[in-house]
Amino acid sequence: MSDPLLDKMDALLKKHQGVVEAPPAPKTEPLPAAEPNAPPPLPEDAWLPVLTDVVAVGEPSAATAEPAPPAAEPGPPPPPAPTVDPAMLIEEIMSGLEPRLSSLLIDRLTAEVRNSLDESMSSLIAQMDVHIREIVREAVNEQLGKS
Repeated sequence: MSDPLLDKMDALLKKHQGVVEAPPAPKTEPLPAAEPNAPPPLPEDAWLPVLTDVVAVGEPSAATAEPAPPAAEPGPPPPPAPTVDPAMLIEEIMSGLEPRLSSLLIDRLTAEVRNSLDESMSSLIAQMDVHIREIVREAVNEQLGKS
């Protein structure tokens, strides 16, 4: 027994490849005698849902008809959705970011200036130490040479 879905897929593939094969003959089974208003029997390979209730053509009877609900009074129209201006949105975002960025920049700049100042002062102190020692030596030699 072959699967009808696979048969259909095979036929589709052959059609697109240029090979045309006659489709398999549908099963012909005698239909059982049924009532005139009964739904037709479902084929064995049916996979789609089928409406099984018979609906009579015509107006619905008064006993089964439900009264229509009263029409709702139209209320005021809903307020229009607020429009967002891109320039205003950018300004709002930037105003929120400004305090954070300035705080981060101040912290970073303070650290960089402190490091740079420490390096400069260390270099100047080393240079000044050499000059001060020379000046003191000269002054001591001068005082010792006079006496």
